[in-house]
Amino acid sequence: MAEQSVSPSESAPEKRPPTPRPSLPRPFVIAGLVLGGLILLALGFLLVRSLVAPPEGSGLEATPTEAPPASPLPTPPISPLLVEVGESRVPLAVPTVLEVGERSFPIQPSVPQASDPWAVGADRPDTAVWLYGTVVNYVLGLQPTDENREMMDSIQKGDLITLRLSGGTTLTFLSMLPREVPAGSEDLFDQTQPRLTLVLLDPTTWTVLQADFEAVVEPTPTTGEVTAGVGQPVQVGDARVVVLEGHAERGGAGLAPGTMLYFVEVSVRNTGNTSLIPDAFLMMLEDDVGNRYAPSPDAAEAGRYGALPDVIGPGQDVEGSVAYIVPEDLTGPLLTWIFSPTPTSELRARFSIPYTPPARPSALPEVMVLDAFLSEDGSTLLVEVEIYNPGEEDLTVAEDDISLSSSAGPGELELAAPPLPWTIPAGEIREGELQFARPEASAAVVTILGYTFEISGMP
Repeated sequence: MAEQSVSPSESAPEKRPPTPRPSLPRPFVIAGLVLGGLILLALGFLLVRSLVAPPEGSGLEATPTEAPPASPLPTPPISPLLVEVGESRVPLAVPTVLEVGERSFPIQPSVPQASDPWAVGADRPDTAVWLYGTVVNYVLGLQPTDENREMMDSIQKGDLITLRLSGGTTLTFLSMLPREVPAGSEDLFDQTQPRLTLVLLDPTTWTVLQADFEAVVEPTPTTGEVTAGVGQPVQVGDARVVVLEGHAERGGAGLAPGTMLYFVEVSVRNTGNTSLIPDAFLMMLEDDVGNRYAPSPDAAEAGRYGALPDVIGPGQDVEGSVAYIVPEDLTGPLLTWIFSPTPTSELRARFSIPYTPPARPSALPEVMVLDAFLSEDGSTLLVEVEIYNPGEEDLTVAEDDISLSSSAGPGELELAAPPLPWTIPAGEIREGELQFARPEASAAVVTILGYTFEISGMP
């Protein structure tokens, strides 16, 4: 019967002269099943069948600001708004400068619980008065001077308005068209939607400009800024937040090449009297060189706890996953997770999360039995194999990675050519020959790197 030759790859070592193959008393057929596919190999006189492939390896604190006011104007707290982490107390940032078009207004906060909160700006036409305590919908007032009125009349829909805060944060808003409302209209002070409301304070009719939140730009944190750690409870408004862990996962379905998923697993308790809406939370991930990533809600279900619920009721304690699509070369060794109940609020917590890149999955080698036959005197079983290393590192094949068994018991490996161990560089193919003492059975199973092949038909 003619033998089929196999050409080694260019990187394969030079093969030694083939072992003589005697004629056996009766012919047999060789079949190799490798990686789930049946490949018939007319290379000898024994039946070889692949059986099994190897398995794959495997607190901050701040005064709440969103409670509904008891009067048309929200009543701010008497004490300053503070943020706390452990023993540290940090003043809450407040608006300092309003920029509208080419004009810039310094900001004066109103006096808490004053009968007329706008009185501090009565003799300051070039100063904006911030209604103290409004930090979701920032409400500011201007005196009704001719210059201020002309400015309001010139504003077009989509014009940019900038609010600078004492902590260095800059908030930008996109304006709508000004409108007139009765003085003291209650709906202007609503604190449920992130925006800016600018009021021209005429005695009977107010000219109101509202602008929707667009973006926030934070300053680079200064050395020594208070940051919470993993497992440390942090109170942010009515939300008590704990970062339980952070972890990266490679190979998510639908991910672009070069990207992976990073999950921040969190616990959130609503300590207030009104519901919290997680869709309104600011939750940003920042790497160690300042790159920022927004959440990917659709990927959150793949985390430990799944996505946060749509609503967190008063007193409710929930756990959830916040997912981010990040580059595989995400920069550590520390990541920062930034949380706020709303994007425009200065009630913010920063969490420091240690980061270790996830291990890259090892690519499984591919093993094929090319031929199997008995020596001329019938005392030795010879098995020719081909091994492909698809991984990114060298693959070593040692004697412990190879075995033979049959109904007569374990087989003995007498010789390997070339001698073991075999080192196969990444992306290359190697061929070799294994010589076993012939088992006292008509069939045997050879195992190579976890792949098993049945050899039958031995007389």
